[in-house]
Amino acid sequence: MLPVSTKDVIPFTPRLDQLAALTKLREAADKPELIAGFDRLIDQVQAEIDAAPQPVYRLRVPSHFQRAAFRRDLRAAGATYPGDAELYKALREDLREVNPYNLDSLLELVDSVEAAAQGDVDPDALDGLEAITRLARAAGGRYAAMEGDREFWLSVAPIVACRHFLLGWEEVKAADGTDAPFVRRRDITTDETLSHLDEAELRTVGFKIMSLMRPSKDQEKNFASPSRSASSRKPTKTASKSLPAMPAGSSSENTSAETPALS
Repeated sequence: MLPVSTKDVIPFTPRLDQLAALTKLREAADKPELIAGFDRLIDQVQAEIDAAPQPVYRLRVPSHFQRAAFRRDLRAAGATYPGDAELYKALREDLREVNPYNLDSLLELVDSVEAAAQGDVDPDALDGLEAITRLARAAGGRYAAMEGDREFWLSVAPIVACRHFLLGWEEVKAADGTDAPFVRRRDITTDETLSHLDEAELRTVGFKIMSLMRPSKDQEKNFASPSRSASSRKPTKTASKSLPAMPAGSSSENTSAETPALS
């Protein structure tokens, strides 16, 4: 449970967060093979936790003003996140520019996937969409550029979040094995400090911070509830057929945090 006051500072341990997420997924699993798979992942993460002291990060819960400063710095860095509607529009435009022989059927497929995006999507349609997006990327038009904008946002946003809202840490080691120093200047965590984290860890911490800008339903009475992004998804039938891959050290918030509903 996240704190209900923006004055609070919360400790965050990525692997403990991952363990809690896996345990929750395991409890919801209804197939023996899924349960067994989650049990293996849980055992693996627990072994990593038992093997060594885990880093603990102290995170600030952003206030409305601090969120605005975060968004300002994102914009100043040139990071924008195109919504799904923009992306589908660019995809259609690029397809018309390429003008393949089966243009009409491709456009119909894009329409059907977009229409079903808030519910279950036919796995065959998703496979077809992947082929279409490869074609659009090869064309080097607006769709490819907007995908690049999304990836840039996902790379930059966690860094900016950590600059603003990472207040300290424990058990983080420098390259020589000593305790990594933590320095903030003018209420911003320095880039030299953040350089002690590898990219995966930095993303995990940054996405966790961004999740603090998106409270649960239980907390909506204490926080102003942000609007849902057009990129939000309900679980699909396809997703329930395979075990999700969760890299070591990843946070349970990673998936949701990739959708920038941070207002």
